[in-house]
Amino acid sequence: MDSIISVKDVTYEYKDEETTVAAVKALSLEIERGSFTVILGHNGSGKSTLAKMLNGLNKPTSGDIFVDGINTKDEENEIDTTLIGYLTRERLSVSGLIVKPVLSLFSKDEEKTEKTDVDVFHLTKKQALVADFLKKAITVDVDKKTGQATISVTMDNAVLAATVADTISKRLKDYITDYRTKKAREDLMSYQKMADESYQTYVKASRAYAYYQDHNRGLILHSVISEGTKLNNELQIATQVYQQMKAQAEMARSKVVEEKPVFAIIQPASVPLKPNNSRAKVLIIWTFLGFAIATAWVLYGKEYLGKGLEILNDVKKGGVKE
Repeated sequence: MDSIISVKDVTYEYKDEETTVAAVKALSLEIERGSFTVILGHNGSGKSTLAKMLNGLNKPTSGDIFVDGINTKDEENEIDTTLIGYLTRERLSVSGLIVKPVLSLFSKDEEKTEKTDVDVFHLTKKQALVADFLKKAITVDVDKKTGQATISVTMDNAVLAATVADTISKRLKDYITDYRTKKAREDLMSYQKMADESYQTYVKASRAYAYYQDHNRGLILHSVISEGTKLNNELQIATQVYQQMKAQAEMARSKVVEEKPVFAIIQPASVPLKPNNSRAKVLIIWTFLGFAIATAWVLYGKEYLGKGLEILNDVKKGGVKE
């Protein structure tokens, strides 16, 4: 059986200071290439843990997992599965532009590349080329009248194009929401802070007045009555301030909800049915250039080469005749 995934006696344990819990224990399975496999189980049975081990996010505590012959524990065989890693392999390398279109006709094997960290303030040359490619591959058109935004992604891989479009849609919604509600959220934080502070003042004044009342009950001295009146006034003021700040905080919270935009996905991202055949175009271009060069050589190359050799022989014999 040709297995794309092979799990051999795998165990994964979650550990803390006191306990150790095996989310997956002594699991073995084989998934055949091109097959569909469904993993079912109740909450906490280890489905997510297994999925994270299969894609290399988590390493097994014991046992081995092989994905297309690569052991997920072997760091030397790690493949950069990020978008930048993919584009660096497939689009911005000689093998991606020339060799890949030919090999893709016969094989679907992926070229391996090392993972690299991305610093947006200091991009490498390849990362800058990736950024430039993405600027051209991704377009967002906004209809100012209806407010409708159309996201288009053009890439060689149809599934990747749909995934990138879906990711952009989610990130764009998050950005717009954050931008539209920023002022309201700042107001909410400010009023909430003032409400908390006024609540502490109210609690302090309430305790002071209660303590005074308990220890001066039945006394009719003017100084006692005056102090009681003062503490009661402070309590009333603190109560009013707290109520006002609390109301302002609730209004600010409502404002955040009000400012939050509502999005409707008219047409979700989907895998296109018709590829753009860009790799085939690259192959055709290089084939045409090769044919043109070969034709030029056959028609003119030998003649000019012969003349060049004659001139070279004359130079060796003593110079070129004028």
